[in-house]
Amino acid sequence: MITQQVTAIALRLFSIWLLIQLILNLPSLAILFASVEQYQQQEIPMGSYVGLIVAFILVGLIAAFLINKAANSVLKSAKSNSEATLNSDSQKVLFQLAGLYFVVNALAYLPRSLSFIPNTVEISSSSILWPAGLVFQLTIGLWLVSASTFWLNLFNKLRGRT
Repeated sequence: MITQQVTAIALRLFSIWLLIQLILNLPSLAILFASVEQYQQQEIPMGSYVGLIVAFILVGLIAAFLINKAANSVLKSAKSNSEATLNSDSQKVLFQLAGLYFVVNALAYLPRSLSFIPNTVEISSSSILWPAGLVFQLTIGLWLVSASTFWLNLFNKLRGRT
């Protein structure tokens, strides 16, 4: 895999991440509008709500589309017979960096996800799903960091290079 292909993959993953964040942050945007209403003690017109949410969605979709177009442009300009390929050590480092991101992200949100424990007597399955997902993310991240050779071999098999 050459560096331009890695760049294109990173750009595509970033655009997918941006779309996911766009969807996940829509409810918090609505809550923000409600808190602004309470702060100003006057009602925001429904047209403003809809307009701001549509603008938020459009900006996110346009950004993701442009990033995806940039990834396609990078792939078209990539030469498949280039000598600037990534060796296996560089690919292992990329897996380890991805694993570190997962570990740091999971550790950042895990204490907040467990904040329901002192407040409730009974624990429901819906309140345990977020911490369980973060523990799963932490496990995958640690696995990526510690066993990058396994992941490199797996991806080489999936690409048909073994």
